[in-house]
Amino acid sequence: MGRYRRVSNSSQETITLGAELGKILSPGSVLLVFGDYGSGKTEFIRGVTLGYLGYTSAQEVASPSFSLLHVYGDESRRLCHYDFYRLENNNLEYVFHDTEEEDVLCIEWPNEIQIPKFREWLAVYITICTEFQRDISIEGSPMLLSKMLRK
Repeated sequence: MGRYRRVSNSSQETITLGAELGKILSPGSVLLVFGDYGSGKTEFIRGVTLGYLGYTSAQEVASPSFSLLHVYGDESRRLCHYDFYRLENNNLEYVFHDTEEEDVLCIEWPNEIQIPKFREWLAVYITICTEFQRDISIEGSPMLLSKMLRK
């Protein structure tokens, strides 16, 4: 397993790092995004969506805290953004039943779930350092991480 680490000094830098990652994701990839409330998980996923789908206005991306899932893209290329903060452990059985094998999954608060068997996965850990600064550590597929390091 590989590891990539960067310090972000602003919300925009967090979005930019997410966009860099989104550009190299393969269909079917899974991102597990960990961090405290307010750490920038949704900002990071906003960037991933921008990079993966090429949206010019990633402002559409919002946390699906109450709806559990937001889907972005179309039939040819989709990104499924989950937020399991409010999900109870006994409600996990059918959580991925609407996803396709080629969908990219971005999952906030993934602590208790079992991930479907997709080709590549990454775990993103966002730690609050100061009001604006975040330590972002990415672990997982060495193939994906080596693509990031080449950029």
